[in-house]
Amino acid sequence: MDIGRFGLDPMQLAAQVVNFLIIAWVINRFLLRPLMANMKARREKIAQGLADADKSRAALEHAAQERDRILQEASAEAFRLLQNARNEGERLRAAALERAGHDAERMIVEARGIMALERQDMEKAVQGLSLRLSGRILEKVVQGLFNEEERAGIVARGIERIGKADAS
Repeated sequence: MDIGRFGLDPMQLAAQVVNFLIIAWVINRFLLRPLMANMKARREKIAQGLADADKSRAALEHAAQERDRILQEASAEAFRLLQNARNEGERLRAAALERAGHDAERMIVEARGIMALERQDMEKAVQGLSLRLSGRILEKVVQGLFNEEERAGIVARGIERIGKADAS
């Protein structure tokens, strides 16, 4: 088969094939390889960015769950502290009421004791006053009836009898 018949020059065809191979090699070596390496690096960066975004999303969800857990724990702790404070306040109030009741009872007992002592002192004072008054009355009654010596004896015996009667 004659290539010349189709209007092809074998030398020119060989030169064009060599030129095509050289240009293909140059394009592949200096353009396609760096371009493919750059595209591969970009794909890896995008994949890494997506993976980081997924990790960040997961971390954010974990942080939200942790926040909710901490808020629940804090709420439970606040409720427990509030309940403890209420219980302690109630205990202190009950203790204060009990202490006040004991103090009031002690004051009443002390007041009754003081009143009893004052009553005894008043009774003694009244008894002494009544003895003196009885003695004066007796002196006035017997003054004109008896002499001085008889009168002194009668008054002394009368006061003694009145004192014995008051003592019993």
